[in-house]
Amino acid sequence: MASFDSSVQRVEDVLHARIVSGRYASGMKFPAERELAAELGVSRMTLRQAVESLQFRGLVKRRPGRAGGTFVSAGAPVLELASMVGLVQQLAAEGIEVASTVLAAESVAASPEVAAGLGLAAGDEVHHLRRLRFADGEAVAIEGAWYPAALLPGFPLGRITGSVYAVLGEYRSTPVRKVEELLPAVVSAEERELLGVGARSPVLRLMRTSYREDGRAIEYAHDVYRADALRVRVTTGSGLGL
Repeated sequence: MASFDSSVQRVEDVLHARIVSGRYASGMKFPAERELAAELGVSRMTLRQAVESLQFRGLVKRRPGRAGGTFVSAGAPVLELASMVGLVQQLAAEGIEVASTVLAAESVAASPEVAAGLGLAAGDEVHHLRRLRFADGEAVAIEGAWYPAALLPGFPLGRITGSVYAVLGEYRSTPVRKVEELLPAVVSAEERELLGVGARSPVLRLMRTSYREDGRAIEYAHDVYRADALRVRVTTGSGLGL
């Protein structure tokens, strides 16, 4: 087992050195798996393990399909968690074209988990919005959130294409504080299909409760971010300007 692990580490080090030196330039596609494994004198399984490790580190991206393969990351945009500004606004500020596909927009009965997150009773009506987010045409995140229907009568779920927070502002319910929990994970089968990534692709799961000025919880969210397509940052201290 130790020799297998050392082989994986050796291959990872070689590939990393090629990326750092520019031999494998930003955006470049890796050689075919069979060809690269033969060049490095290892099995394809060992090569895959090394590439997966580079993917977890955000150094490469893997795209499925006939035009897919392993590509050197061109540098992922940053999502600043300390900001009350959402993903779309942050990406747009970096000059990135952002688009969305609505996966669900419905009013439902709150599950016990959602009810607890929003400070409601199980079964209370909530608005549920789930969207697939794209950055420059590439799927990067799945955002799912629930909002208390009693505080948002007539909430235009199906017509929200941009920032939910901007719409919440129209209801005098702009979030001013949030509590977030970030967990690394491996993509699920459904998420893999939506995000167009491989079976072992890393993702970051973000659970968030946002509160408006009067202290009422206005949003409970479960977001999934591609770890190879977004970098997550937390800035602390005074004078953040966020």
